[in-house]
Formats: sequence, structure tokens, C-alpha cells
Amino acid sequence: MTVDIAVLISIIGVLLSIATFFVGRMTAAKTSGQEYGVMLTEIGYIKSGVDDMKKKMEQSDKRYIDLAERVTALEETVRIYHKEGHV
Repeated sequence: MTVDIAVLISIIGVLLSIATFFVGRMTAAKTSGQEYGVMLTEIGYIKSGVDDMKKKMEQSDKRYIDLAERVTALEETVRIYHKEGHV
């Protein structure tokens, strides 16, 4: 009878160890999946921020080109004005 109890306790211990191993493995997989999802979300936010910065740079470039064109036109007007002797 005592041998039966010892064997039963050993079997229960082995079963608990196996169950704990599988539960831990599933928990680790779930945690890993959550971390991967968070990382993908953060990468999406970074990409969105970069896209916003690109758009703002394109707008700044357009304003710079417009300003450069205006300065060039002004320089040409001043050059013509000076050549005609209006100074």
C-alpha cells in the first residue's frame, strides 16, 4: 500500500511538472505575441511621424522655392531700374 501511494505521488508530481511546462510555454508565447504587436504598433506610429515630417519638408521646400523666385524677380527689377538710370 505504501508503495502504491509513493508511485501515485510520483506520477502526480510528473504530471504537474508537465502541465506547468506547457502552461509556461503558452504564457511565454502569448507574452511574446503581445510584445510583437506592441512593437508593430510603435513602428506604425514612427512611420506616421516620418510621413508627417516629409509632408512638412515638402511644404517648406515649396515656400523656399517661391521665396527664391520672388527674390530673383526683385533682383531683376532692381537691375533694370539701375540700368535705366533712376538712381
